[in-house]
Amino acid sequence: MKLKIILSALLFTMSFIGFAQSNCTTLKGCERKLCELNTKLTAAKKAGNQNQIKGVEEAIAQTKKNCTTKTVNTDLDKKVKEKQQKVNERTADLNKAIKDNESKEKIDKKKKKLNEAKADLNKALAEQKVK
Repeated sequence: MKLKIILSALLFTMSFIGFAQSNCTTLKGCERKLCELNTKLTAAKKAGNQNQIKGVEEAIAQTKKNCTTKTVNTDLDKKVKEKQQKVNERTADLNKAIKDNESKEKIDKKKKKLNEAKADLNKALAEQKVK
């Protein structure tokens, strides 16, 4: 009987944590940022990573103190610019490799890196849209 209660409580808690983590996507601005940081904090505590716990707790405190819609927008804009720059660099690397007739393996590796950079950019653009 006790085992059944414990298992039920455990499943409820795990489903609540999963629900809370996925719910950050419905939030915007500072609330979303805090939600994502709290999700990271939960993971760090679960892993027992004291350095990460300290860092995330500090980030939460700074976010609570300084977060505004403007700072969130600025951060997201900066992130998009960095990702776009990375895509530009990867594209140039690939074009140079093709021009220099590098091996198929090297070209494929550069294509893979470019695709990863494009995926990161698309993710940053999606985050920017939901600010």
